[in-house]
Amino acid sequence: MLNIHSCLERQKRLLSAMEQAHLDFVVLGYAKSVYYFTGAPVDASRPQVFAMDASGRSLLITNREPDQSAAGETKVYTAYTIERPFGRTSMNDEAAGFLRSFAPSTAGSTGIDSEHLNAALAAAAGGRTQRNISPLLEQIRRRKDPDELECIRSAISLAEAGYKAIKARLELGMTEFEAYSIIHEAMVRTAGTAVDLGGDFACGERGIKAGGPPTDRKVLAGDLYIFDLFPTRNGYSCDLCRTFAVGKPTELQQRAWSHVMEAHRIAERAIRPGARGRDVYEAIRRHMEAFEPARGSFYHHAGHGLGMDAWERPWLTPGSEDIIEEGDVVACEPGLYGENLQGGIRLEHNYLVGKSSAVPLDTFPMEL
Repeated sequence: MLNIHSCLERQKRLLSAMEQAHLDFVVLGYAKSVYYFTGAPVDASRPQVFAMDASGRSLLITNREPDQSAAGETKVYTAYTIERPFGRTSMNDEAAGFLRSFAPSTAGSTGIDSEHLNAALAAAAGGRTQRNISPLLEQIRRRKDPDELECIRSAISLAEAGYKAIKARLELGMTEFEAYSIIHEAMVRTAGTAVDLGGDFACGERGIKAGGPPTDRKVLAGDLYIFDLFPTRNGYSCDLCRTFAVGKPTELQQRAWSHVMEAHRIAERAIRPGARGRDVYEAIRRHMEAFEPARGSFYHHAGHGLGMDAWERPWLTPGSEDIIEEGDVVACEPGLYGENLQGGIRLEHNYLVGKSSAVPLDTFPMEL
């Protein structure tokens, strides 16, 4: 869980950004941004608002009193009652009333994350002019604080529990559904509560281009099974991939595995502060293309940032102008695919970018 001290430090960074952008007031409606600045684990299915003026005065508007919050003031709207009809409109209108009372009457420029505020809340935000500051927020969120890294490591622990369970039990004839269930059960046991699990569970040749949820497709002899897992815990995601062989890997599969592993050694040298995302992608792509039996099969991105969202900046893609920064957490996922491999091999680390290099946060073995 995010801690209050770190949330207050993030509010200071937001204040500094407001000053540089000449903003008098900020109103955020994205539940993840609200959590980021307040530490209150809010319900993303209900309206949530964090507002702050240029003096640092702050307000959380939410549907229930939080156990913790770094906001200076909290207002709770009616999200459930048996006394009168209620719904999304009444929630937004009541929240807008709280926001209108808090907003400075003299605000000239107000920053909002416009895609997350409905008309009532945007109007209540006030200001002579309003500017969408979502790109600014994305930049602020890139450098991960210690409490954020702890949340990411917590999500990694779930993925690694899932890998340990399925590696021990993966067998011929098992369906993708059954494999998914083994992984999910291990995660739930580790977390001690429900787990939100997304990922790719396509086995064998279905994994060459496909991904997504499991099906009733059965594991065949010689298959490679790609498990790309992105569970969420305490509001943060990891994005890890391992590939397991059903039976003893063939000589070609083992060669392909070695080639993908070498891509990570290239990545660890390339992912560093000041590097361009597109240059990291090109270094990995050139290496992948050197494996003739699967040449041309590396069709996807080489990686991306992650945190509260599974996909964040910086992107490792051919069109990316993102510059890697210290404090980024980057998922790097080179892969090779083909019918001759009976599927694909994709291996993924989540790297923390340090002052001069990148270090994996995950530790589960990469072996087939």
